[in-house]
Amino acid sequence: MLMLDRESLGIFSEVAGKLDSEFARLPAFKNQSPEMARLAEVLGATAERLQDNYPYFHPLYAGQMLKPPHAVARLAYALAMWINPNNHALDGGRATSAMEKEAVAEIASMFGWKNFLGHLCGGGTMANLEALWVAGQLHPRKTVLASEQAHYTHKRISGVLQLEFETVPCDTRGRMDCAALAERLERGDVGTVVATMGTTATGSVDPPAGDS
Repeated sequence: MLMLDRESLGIFSEVAGKLDSEFARLPAFKNQSPEMARLAEVLGATAERLQDNYPYFHPLYAGQMLKPPHAVARLAYALAMWINPNNHALDGGRATSAMEKEAVAEIASMFGWKNFLGHLCGGGTMANLEALWVAGQLHPRKTVLASEQAHYTHKRISGVLQLEFETVPCDTRGRMDCAALAERLERGDVGTVVATMGTTATGSVDPPAGDS
């Protein structure tokens, strides 16, 4: 039995050839990649170093939240890295920018949103950074509230952005206490309330279902 998914690498080779065929009409150039022997040497040494890891991929391992991405996501990312697009502008990532818009539209449809604007981030920390930056621009000099169980990046990023940050107590199930939130909102000077869709420690959702 293969512990690591290697069967999909054959498919990856095929689709990489399909991607490469689009550029076949370009003038030939000398490939600057390292020779195969040197490449194998470096990757072999890297594989040996990576063996000093816990088996994050195994379903019996639950010590860290480091499960591997889905095979499609992993291979699609590797395929895109072949040409290294950059979605900062359309001329830097024409195809991937269109795919990003499609993905954002699908996410928005889950909430029934018709008017929306967004983009995909490389991880939760960057997503929190951007969201809190927007919050600070919309409500300057006002306080950001988050539950005691919210991810620690909210407090740290608020400090970086020089935003006032306070925590709201949680109930016995680790959810934001809506009564405590309402009391704090009555005192005013709050611009943003962070709602956590599954806390790190307990998986709780803010606010409790059915509450406002």
